[in-house]
Amino acid sequence: MILKILIWYHLIMRIIKKETDYAIRALYFINSKGGMASSFEIYNEIDLPRPFLRKILQALSKNGILKSYKGKGGGFELNIPFKDITLYMIEKIFTPKMRRGDCPFKNRICSNFSKCHLKVKIYEIENRFVEELSKIKLIDLWR
Repeated sequence: MILKILIWYHLIMRIIKKETDYAIRALYFINSKGGMASSFEIYNEIDLPRPFLRKILQALSKNGILKSYKGKGGGFELNIPFKDITLYMIEKIFTPKMRRGDCPFKNRICSNFSKCHLKVKIYEIENRFVEELSKIKLIDLWR
């Protein structure tokens, strides 16, 4: 039972990040505005600190989800059709340092790390998890 809890906690914590949540909200809002919106409009809609929002929008832009335009009339535009954006595409932007198959305890607490059966099982589950996240389109979250 404890193993199940550890595995599910490990997997769920991968997607429950503020950045992922706000990125999804921003993308939904941009889509609702016809695919383009200014950072001011997004800021007013999502209501979070501007530096935090700026960081999120820059990450989405850097990773090809958005295009950014500077100056008057600038803003952010969807670079990928909203209907094609998956939850995994967003999740991996904001958790890039997490490697699949890592120890759920975040360290090498035993001498058996290289042959750890728990690590192998978690890796298998994470592969399945990534497959499932890749099937979830953002547009489906609002249907």
